[in-house]
Amino acid sequence: MAGLTACKETRPKQHIVFMNMAATGHMNPTLPLVSELCSRGCHVSYFVEDSMREVVEAAGATWHPFQYPDSDFTGILRNSSDFATLSPSTLAGLGIPEGASLQEYGFPISSIYNAQLVLPSLLDSLRSLDPAPAAIVYEPFLACARVAAHVLGVPAISLFTMPGPGVLSGASDAMAQAETKPWVQRPRRWIQEKHGLDLLATGGLMEFYSPVENLVTTIDSLFMPATSQRQIRLFGDFPFRCVGVMADEKVRIEHAGCGSDRPKWGSDYSKASSSDEVLERLREARASGKRIVFVSLGTVATGRLWTLPLGHTAAGTANNDAGRPEGARGLSEYTGKELCQHVYRSCFEALGGDPNILALLATGLCDDALEGLLPPVPSNFLVQATVPQLEVLKLCDAFVTHGGANSMHEALSFGVPLAVVPIFGDQPFNADSVARCGAGVSFRNPLRTLDSSSLRSAVQSLLQLETGNPYRSAALEVSKQLADAGGATAAAKAVLDVVRVHQAETTHLATAKAAGA
Repeated sequence: MAGLTACKETRPKQHIVFMNMAATGHMNPTLPLVSELCSRGCHVSYFVEDSMREVVEAAGATWHPFQYPDSDFTGILRNSSDFATLSPSTLAGLGIPEGASLQEYGFPISSIYNAQLVLPSLLDSLRSLDPAPAAIVYEPFLACARVAAHVLGVPAISLFTMPGPGVLSGASDAMAQAETKPWVQRPRRWIQEKHGLDLLATGGLMEFYSPVENLVTTIDSLFMPATSQRQIRLFGDFPFRCVGVMADEKVRIEHAGCGSDRPKWGSDYSKASSSDEVLERLREARASGKRIVFVSLGTVATGRLWTLPLGHTAAGTANNDAGRPEGARGLSEYTGKELCQHVYRSCFEALGGDPNILALLATGLCDDALEGLLPPVPSNFLVQATVPQLEVLKLCDAFVTHGGANSMHEALSFGVPLAVVPIFGDQPFNADSVARCGAGVSFRNPLRTLDSSSLRSAVQSLLQLETGNPYRSAALEVSKQLADAGGATAAAKAVLDVVRVHQAETTHLATAKAAGA
């Protein structure tokens, strides 16, 4: 991150505020946009958990914390440890009964009462900024950002890091049911009475989109519009603009919370390897004619869900367990570790020992990633906790991935075909998109579709050397579309266009009012 150009010291043309959760996949696409806005003379303030301070400052922004009553937590309530920082009296004041389970009031159900908790200090902080904010760019899971923009009278611009609201259609009914909880309705009414905005009139939990502009980090051919009747009724007329992939290896997090004390493993699972050493191994393998296969299952299943059941995140209709044998466990009952190790085992058995392949497996930050009923790491595998994904993808011939939106778009931006093993959320939809455009193979319902045989067949198809490999050709076509979408340059223009229009309208109204007086 050293060597980045920070915002200029001269008085900025515009002050753009960002708000986000401290999650790798949600943070990474925002950082190139921050850097681009700073290069245009803007000042950028970024509200996020303190664990992200270093990277947002490296991108050129000024870091600010979210602040809660009687708590030193600085982010958005999401993990179990985050909620543990709230006192029993605070929970009771929100209408959460004593003894309620975190599943009942945790994320994303917490979105609106989270807003009630942080808004007093957040609004104070925003009003103290100099110059005053011209717009707020935010993750649409964050109700507080939508309210803050309304109170300040500035444009709210959501930056959605999934391929569109349609990927959340399967959760629409569950979210509607969750919204009936007292600890959703009570803060909803508080915000409406105090600040004049009914968050659920044009939005829902995880879907606080902007009526002004919504930037989506995808392309038109992969965009998924609102599909459920509830979504269409609430925000079906809101504008969504596809800006393509936003990725920059100079301003990037490979895994939220990654520290220098975290373990890394070499091919013998004992010798530490630096990123430079791994990249050199990949280059040497390519030079000798070997094909490079990258395996990574993202940061959620290998992070906060490692020891927890995947639960409702994997049980929706998008990736259900219909048709499994009676008595068999479904995907929702698997922990992140169990599901990941199912994939690792299949990879070891499918690709292990192939002299023509070098496989790189990124396991995430779990110390016990390869402990348990797994075969030994094959000699043609490199195993690392984290890797510089963009640099690795440039050297790859195929990518075995969970299909997170960033991983999918980043791989396709380099023309790398994918074998997608979706776990939850938007990933099953992304797997469908990859298969539909011909850029890879989908393993929907991976407990039934993925084994060593099916994976071996898929990877062999992705790696075929014959001229006109259809998977590679399709991936290269998507790569061109992503480049044409404009990325951070297009997103920055969209943000500043919204600001200019808003300021012109404000000036016009003020002039008209003065003339009328």
